[in-house]
Amino acid sequence: MPQAPAKLNAFPVFMRVAGEAVAIVGGGEEALAKARLIGQSSAVLRIIADAPEHDLLAFIAANGAVHIAAAYEAAHLEGAVMVFAASGNEALDRRVAEDARRLGIPVNAVDRPDLCDFFTPALVNRAPVAIAIGTEGAGPVLAQMLRSRIDRMLSPSLGPLASLAASLRGTVERLLPKGNARRRFWSEFFGGAPARAMEAGQLSQAHGAAVDLLLSNAPASGHIALVGAGPGAEDLLTLRAHRLLMEADVIVHD
Repeated sequence: MPQAPAKLNAFPVFMRVAGEAVAIVGGGEEALAKARLIGQSSAVLRIIADAPEHDLLAFIAANGAVHIAAAYEAAHLEGAVMVFAASGNEALDRRVAEDARRLGIPVNAVDRPDLCDFFTPALVNRAPVAIAIGTEGAGPVLAQMLRSRIDRMLSPSLGPLASLAASLRGTVERLLPKGNARRRFWSEFFGGAPARAMEAGQLSQAHGAAVDLLLSNAPASGHIALVGAGPGAEDLLTLRAHRLLMEADVIVHD
């Protein structure tokens, strides 16, 4: 009888933090490590440290983090969406964790898994694409090794390509029906000419290739059919006009 797969004790999720406060309590290396990790997001960092070390002060200054230069009080956590207890002091970290839970805020205590509501992953950042690797706190070194391998596998162009896809998503949904047509477009987008152009650092060519791909997949429409055909027709006209402008631009520069 096959063995049942192991169950996760910590389920991975992506939390929206744009413009939200994330509080870090601590002034040393542990706090700096968490600040660097969360600093890859668009959260507002709030660092509570009455005597921060030099490197943490430099990070605060360089990244516009909010610094509360005072001894920790529970009120410093109010309004945060996440809390990190990173003081290196067990009693203080426990107090921070208890205060965060009382306020209904999920908390992570560095190197104290028994105090954690969540664990921070090893992160591969190709914003807006992110790959998070976790071991539920059991093997941080393993997580970092996996992160390094995946980081080498993924092109730096993956993020810009995903951003281009996001900018086209509404038009794609209006022009292409759900199902095979839409899946075929995205498969060719991420594996074809747009991806190759982005890999070569040619953003405008990638956009042009995406437009060509969308036009080739869109239902054929003549000028008569476009009259009163709804928002999809307007998208087609816009795409064709954009294609003509790009071709004209190439001719001028040639």
